[in-house]
Amino acid sequence: MPTIAFQLVILAATLHAVWNFATKKIAGDLAVIWNGLVMACITLTPFIFFLAPDQMAFQKVYPHIIASGVTHAVYFFALAKAYEYGEISVVYPIARGSGIAGTAIAAFLLLQETISPIGVIGILAISVGIFLLGLKNGHQKHGILFALLVGLMIISYSIVDKLAVEISHPLFYIYGFTVLSTLLLAPYVMAKKRHELSEAWRSKKRYSFTIGLGSMGTYLIILFVFQMAQVSYVVAARELAVAIGALLGFIFLKEHLTARKAIGIIAVVAGMILIKMA
Repeated sequence: MPTIAFQLVILAATLHAVWNFATKKIAGDLAVIWNGLVMACITLTPFIFFLAPDQMAFQKVYPHIIASGVTHAVYFFALAKAYEYGEISVVYPIARGSGIAGTAIAAFLLLQETISPIGVIGILAISVGIFLLGLKNGHQKHGILFALLVGLMIISYSIVDKLAVEISHPLFYIYGFTVLSTLLLAPYVMAKKRHELSEAWRSKKRYSFTIGLGSMGTYLIILFVFQMAQVSYVVAARELAVAIGALLGFIFLKEHLTARKAIGIIAVVAGMILIKMA
C-alpha cells in the first residue's frame, strides 16, 4: 500500500473511532444519527457546484449510488440498533471484523484483486484480533446480530464504492448516496422517532455534528484511498479504528479490559504493519 494511502487510512480510522464513540455515547439514538446525516448533506451541498458534469458522470454512476444508498441506510439502522443493545468494545469489533475477510474474498472474486502472502497474513491477523475483542459476550446477542448485519453491509458497499470511484468523483458520489440513505431512513425516523428529533436537535447537536460530519468525512477519505490501493487492503487497514474504539470504551466508558481483548488489540496493530508491508 502506498505510504500516502496508508497515512490517510490511519487518519480515517481515528475519525471513525471518534464518531462511533459518539454513537455509543447516545446509545445508538437514530434520531441523533439522522440529524447528523442531514447536517452532513447540507454541509456538502455547496461543494457539489464546483464539480464539472464529466466529474460526476451521473448517467454511469447512478446504479452505484442507488445500491450504496440502500446499503448505507441499512448500515446506519443496524449500527444504531447494535449500539442500543451492546458495548462499543463488543459491537465495534464484530461489525468491522466481519467485513474484512468477506471483502477480501469478494474483491478476489469480483474485482480480480490479488493478495500477497504478507497481505493475507495481515488480513488474518486483523480478523483474529477483532474477533478476540468481541468474543464471549453472549449476553449481548441482539447487539452482536445487528453488528453482523453491519458487517454484511460493509462488504456490499465496499465493492460497489470501489467500482464507483473509478468513474465518478468521490465528492459527488458520497453526496449522492448519503442523500439517498438519509431519505430512505426518513419515513422510519418520522414514524418512530418524531418526538425524539426535536429533543435531539436541542440537546444533542454536538453528537449529531460529530456523527454526521465524522462519518461522511471519514468515508470520503476512504473513497479517495480506494483510487490508490486495493479495496481488500484498505478495508482491512482501516480497522485500526477498532483498536482505537475499544481503547476509548475502556478508558472513558469503563468497559472491562481483559487479557483476550489486549491480545486482540495487539493482533490488529500487527496486522496493520503487515498490510503496510504488503
